[in-house]
Amino acid sequence: MLFYLNNKERTEIKPIPHKTFSSIGWKESDLENLIARNITRLIPQNQLMVLFQERPFQEEADIYALDKKGELYIFELKRWKSQKENIIQVLRYGQKYGQYSYEQLQEMLQKYTKTSSLNLAQKHYDYFSETIPKALDEADFNKQQHFVVITNGTDIDTRDAIKYWQDKGLLIDSIIYWLYVVKEQVIFEFDPYNPEREVIIEEEGKYYIVNTNLTWSNTNYREMLDGKKAAAYGERRYGIKNLKKGDTVFLYHNQVGVIAYGKVESNRYKSRFHEGHKAEEYYADLSFEWAIDPDKEPGRAVKAWQLNRELSAQHAFRQTTFSIRPKMANVIIKLAQATKKD
Repeated sequence: MLFYLNNKERTEIKPIPHKTFSSIGWKESDLENLIARNITRLIPQNQLMVLFQERPFQEEADIYALDKKGELYIFELKRWKSQKENIIQVLRYGQKYGQYSYEQLQEMLQKYTKTSSLNLAQKHYDYFSETIPKALDEADFNKQQHFVVITNGTDIDTRDAIKYWQDKGLLIDSIIYWLYVVKEQVIFEFDPYNPEREVIIEEEGKYYIVNTNLTWSNTNYREMLDGKKAAAYGERRYGIKNLKKGDTVFLYHNQVGVIAYGKVESNRYKSRFHEGHKAEEYYADLSFEWAIDPDKEPGRAVKAWQLNRELSAQHAFRQTTFSIRPKMANVIIKLAQATKKD
């Protein structure tokens, strides 16, 4: 709930009324695209690995993801005021996909990433290598299913139905969003889904970390270093649009650490064809202030454990593009500068 504050009578508050997307002229597809293009904020990537997204005209849930134990999460977006039957629809997806074999899950990921040779167990281990000791066996995948319904805060019927199924022992949860209009400005209140219940802090910042995409590609990091750019791909590419001229970007290479940092050169991001798909890569040109070759000198990278030790924290760096606090940025720069060769 948002409130107007009375700046004169400072003990008074007035609630800002809720709106619906239909009341501001949005279509169902508009909201679905909004969620899909901001999926890295919907699902913090250090908690869940996205497996698949809904295709047009298919009987599928909106998002499928795996946690570090290989358990399947099924996300369903309830765009407008729900009917009781909608929860049954979500459970029907669980009945279908809960029976999927390892090979079928692997095929979903291959279609999602457009990589036919991809090995699910290896990619899952690469993704969660900082939190699991070894790759899962194929039999470990999809032993349990979780359901997450994305619903408007005013949708009491759906929330009551979720509570009913929770009381019956079903692993079902919800993400609740609210919509407001203040002086013609639309405000979207949305809490990211976080199964481990950690506090997520996202800052408006001048400092960003961009992941080099090693989990999905063995060549993208080389393109970023050689091309002096920060890039993102597929549905995760939209985070690059947040970068502005003068911002500092740190390139983080999974299982190695920060391998470069520099300033964004322009307020305009660029796009290009990537692996035959139109505008599947968004990127911003960088002026490097420090960079290393992770293949030749990985020991000079700024390691995640070093940062966590300095900051007394337990950060993971799985998100594609995210802002960080100045304190973390300063620690990265200090550690990087200490590795400079004479």
